[in-house]
Amino acid sequence: MMHRLASILLLILLLTTGFDLSAQQKKVGHDPELNNKKSSHLFKPPVYLGHSEYTGGPIRKDIFNNFMKQGLTAHDSLGNRYRIVGFDFGYAERNFYEDSVGNLIAMIDYLSEHCTGDSLPGDITQTKSTEISNYLDGTPDNGDVSKSIYNRTKPGDTVYFDKILVAKYINATQSLPDSAAILGRSLKFWIIK
Repeated sequence: MMHRLASILLLILLLTTGFDLSAQQKKVGHDPELNNKKSSHLFKPPVYLGHSEYTGGPIRKDIFNNFMKQGLTAHDSLGNRYRIVGFDFGYAERNFYEDSVGNLIAMIDYLSEHCTGDSLPGDITQTKSTEISNYLDGTPDNGDVSKSIYNRTKPGDTVYFDKILVAKYINATQSLPDSAAILGRSLKFWIIK
């Protein structure tokens, strides 16, 4: 009964979201001012994970963690380099839970964070104190809340980097101001073994 109710609620949510997206697409298609803004920034510089050539797709946990510690980088095919001003980080973590009757259910936990600069902030990358996540009886919580993002990554998880703002370097040390930043290409990775 509980599984059926959850399925019905999920279906209603998906239908509602689909209608909302459909209405937004129709609105954008008929508004010439929005279409002109959209076409004025056609060039999106490629963004890379760390100092690598990874721009998305399947990636092993150890490789992802190593390059993510280096931050995001951006450069184009002409050799122009870009400073990462900020980005939206999204992490979809696949976990298994038990429902009220003991059946295992795969669910996704989402983490979303706006990051300034080219790296993840310390509250995501640093291991948190387990004192915060203790149960009332004093036993430590075995959940992943206290773990660093590098300890949480596992096969089946998905990582998103969206709304990446980049500013072109004028010379080796100076770049355009943040107000002149443009959107770079988004990244999407899924962690594999």
